[in-house]
Amino acid sequence: MKLLLPALGLAAMMAVPSYAETVTMTFDEVTGDYTPFDDSIGDSTYVDVTNRTRDGYANATVYEEHVEHWTTGYSELVDVAYASADGNVGELQFDVDAGYQITFDAFDFGNYRSGVTPRDASFRIYDSAWNIVWQQDIVDHTGTSVTLTPGVTLTGTAYFQWGTDWDIGIDNFVYTSEVGAPAVPLPAALPLLLAAFGGLGLVARQRHA
Repeated sequence: MKLLLPALGLAAMMAVPSYAETVTMTFDEVTGDYTPFDDSIGDSTYVDVTNRTRDGYANATVYEEHVEHWTTGYSELVDVAYASADGNVGELQFDVDAGYQITFDAFDFGNYRSGVTPRDASFRIYDSAWNIVWQQDIVDHTGTSVTLTPGVTLTGTAYFQWGTDWDIGIDNFVYTSEVGAPAVPLPAALPLLLAAFGGLGLVARQRHA
């Protein structure tokens, strides 16, 4: 059995993801209020992020091909992203390279006019087929910002949406991309290698019998 351990360890190492990258979107790439974000915000090595405003949730009509920046006033947050029209929905789209996956770790949301006015908010994550995989609804939020932690992992294309009011802004959006599970296929020669180690182990046991 001692001779089998190196081969088993090799197989285990090849199955463990060898890459992970965590990105925090702070939405401070632009300045000024009402400033649109371009499609470079949030990009990472294996994830392309785009943004837009829709008339409603899911695959509703696109209102504008961007969300916008606001400096202060969304609870205590500084530099937020919000839907570019009142009553509409903000969206971040994540296109993940083949062989990788994305996990939505956390984000903050705040309420315009420093959280004095009670406001409802809804946050949703969709997979590439527009199936809801996570949803959080908030009723009558007031005061300081709230941190939500979806913890959802997806491959391919994923969508994060929030609204339905431009008085709800998001900040400190954190996601992690990593090698998908299972990882890349094991080399074709590995089973032969394992078999060879197994044969050596059998011989060793016979010699000690």
